[in-house]
Amino acid sequence: MKPFHFIQLADPQFGMFASLSGKTDAEIAGYRLGGLTVRPAPRTEGFADETRLFEQAISEANRLRPDFVVTCGDMVDDRHDPAQFEEVLRIARKLKPAIPMHWVPGNHDVGGGTEAPTPEALARYREVFGPDYYAFQHNGVSFIVLNSAVLHLPEHTRPELEAQLAFLESELEAAALRRSPHVVLFSHHALFLRKPDEPDPPVSRRFALTRRQRRVVLEMCRRFGVCHVFAGHWHQNNYACDGSLRVIASAAVGYPLGDDPSGYRVVKVYEDRIEHDYYGFGEGPERVELRA
Repeated sequence: MKPFHFIQLADPQFGMFASLSGKTDAEIAGYRLGGLTVRPAPRTEGFADETRLFEQAISEANRLRPDFVVTCGDMVDDRHDPAQFEEVLRIARKLKPAIPMHWVPGNHDVGGGTEAPTPEALARYREVFGPDYYAFQHNGVSFIVLNSAVLHLPEHTRPELEAQLAFLESELEAAALRRSPHVVLFSHHALFLRKPDEPDPPVSRRFALTRRQRRVVLEMCRRFGVCHVFAGHWHQNNYACDGSLRVIASAAVGYPLGDDPSGYRVVKVYEDRIEHDYYGFGEGPERVELRA
């Protein structure tokens, strides 16, 4: 297998700086109790900050020339605002034609905060970004994109949940038959943050899949030897494991909700291992070097 690298982005979330601006001290303290850092800022509108940061992300990708870029969800903050979608796509079109972009749906793209996805929201997402779950191969490695928002809150989309789980099992079986050196999942929600059997927190503080759906996906990951899950959603870096499975939640391109700066992750894929590093904007390498 020829080594290669890709760039993972997460949560550009156009409109989030504005939605978190103008918060009172009490509101900010409430976020802090949930493990989220919201910074005091005067009330603003629009998405100028997100434009600046996503422009930087695409510029870094063009400079570092990955084999592809994947954006792990929450491209927008408000799925009802077409201007947010239009700005995401306008900037994404600046990615060099030789570098594919793979989109992963987030809860804000197909629902909204703690709002469960609906068939109508999924249809709109597919019109804009394409399939909400799919698979692709690159240099023999199998990659599977999941719609974790449907896995997370399936109240209105039970048929979609069942179809996606059947798809996942089928793709994992196919990867095993191909003898893929690695099988990697991309999702918006991490499978878990600390340990596989961690309890479900209140919905407003839930940054990983619920235990019920997590058990189903984890069983497949264990059975078929999935090695990595790359996710976002928490707007801060987090690393967890279950045996040989590594679960990585990347900090945001957009508004940071922890100590990690806005940035991107460089992932290097070798035949016998996968390495990755997170960089804040302005802190990345001059070039990506792949060792034998």
